[in-house]
Amino acid sequence: MNKFVFKLEPLFEYRERLKELSQKEFGEALKRLEDEETKLSDLKGLYKKSSSDIDALKENGAPFDEIELYYSYVVGLKRHIAGQEQCIAECRRSLEAKRGELLEASKKTKVMEIMKEKSRLSYNEKANKDEQKATDDLTTSRFKRGAGDEK
Repeated sequence: MNKFVFKLEPLFEYRERLKELSQKEFGEALKRLEDEETKLSDLKGLYKKSSSDIDALKENGAPFDEIELYYSYVVGLKRHIAGQEQCIAECRRSLEAKRGELLEASKKTKVMEIMKEKSRLSYNEKANKDEQKATDDLTTSRFKRGAGDEK
């Protein structure tokens, strides 16, 4: 009997490629989110340090111009932090969209895997039946030949 051939193999391979692309895009989105969160953490650390520097300047009686310069810097950092938080929110939305795409691609691939497995099982059952029939036919013909020899 011929070897097993899944007729929908091209579609199966196409869906596998789509799934791989979705996995790659999801990984890239996750990496971007992690990078943006690291940037936010760094900005917050810089904000805390700068705030404590302003407090130290005030305690040491630094000139007003210097304190005002630090204060402007801290206000600018606050704006950057707010912008970074918006960027992270957008990254999370993008990540969730990529997660949905990956889930959908995985489902479609799983459907094809199930169809392929059912097709393989059906093929194996037919092959076993054909083999059993051939064996039965061979046994029957040998039996008939043997019975004919006894007469």
